[in-house]
Amino acid sequence: MARRKKAAVSSDLSELVRKFARNDVIAELEKEYQTLSSREIPLSSINDSPFVRKAPLSQEMVQDLGKSIREKGIFSPLLVRPCGSHFELVLGRKRYFGAKEAGLLSLPCLVFDLSDEETLLMILADSRDQRDSNVVEMALLYEELETRFHYDKQTLADLSHSSRSQVTNALRLLTLPDYVIREVSTGKLSYGHARALVPLSEEEIRDAVRVIHREKLSVRETERLAKTYGIAPSDVDLEVRVATLAGAEKTTIGKKGIYLRFLGKSELEKFIASLEQFARFKKDL
Repeated sequence: MARRKKAAVSSDLSELVRKFARNDVIAELEKEYQTLSSREIPLSSINDSPFVRKAPLSQEMVQDLGKSIREKGIFSPLLVRPCGSHFELVLGRKRYFGAKEAGLLSLPCLVFDLSDEETLLMILADSRDQRDSNVVEMALLYEELETRFHYDKQTLADLSHSSRSQVTNALRLLTLPDYVIREVSTGKLSYGHARALVPLSEEEIRDAVRVIHREKLSVRETERLAKTYGIAPSDVDLEVRVATLAGAEKTTIGKKGIYLRFLGKSELEKFIASLEQFARFKKDL
């Protein structure tokens, strides 16, 4: 494919941002690549985008997509860009992994020569407009645009149709350990759970994640848990132990007593029954 001439679009950052805010850049790029004819490219010759590689898809999603593709095929081509002897994915990441799951050997693709900056903006616009956008993917794109191309947070907010604080909070997720980032990306941990973990140390994060999964903590409960670290960590462990033994949803140890919260009446009745059983056992001794 003949290399297209680089327009002023990518030579002047402020002009690029100004145009992109009005969707002109994306619209123009879309006009260009949509006039191209698709071609079959071996799936083995297509690499995932390095910009969002740290944001894996959930295995359940990939399996569902693979099943759908096996049954219906792929009708919409992916967008890729040349990368040495291979190609690099730009748009169509879910279809790409779904096709791998389905065992396809090749995929219909549009080959479009894009700069790194244009590629980042294309992926950002696509992620922004998805109903189930991946916050980790967005954060990775923000980081690349901020560090490599000096986009400020307000510009990133404008581009992603969000607020400056939302951009800041998303970027903070990237300070978490890689295994936590993967869990957020795949849906094993919610964005709210992860936000509560950001101020904690690596050891505290590991302990908190273990508790979140074991006790199935809500976001609000996770926020309360996070506040206890560094204050009385021994109480946190004790609260978890008491909750586990009592079959309670949550235990809070306060200055004036221990508070147990149960999911429903049946759980409370089980707890009372266990106390009565213990009382009878103690009496028989």
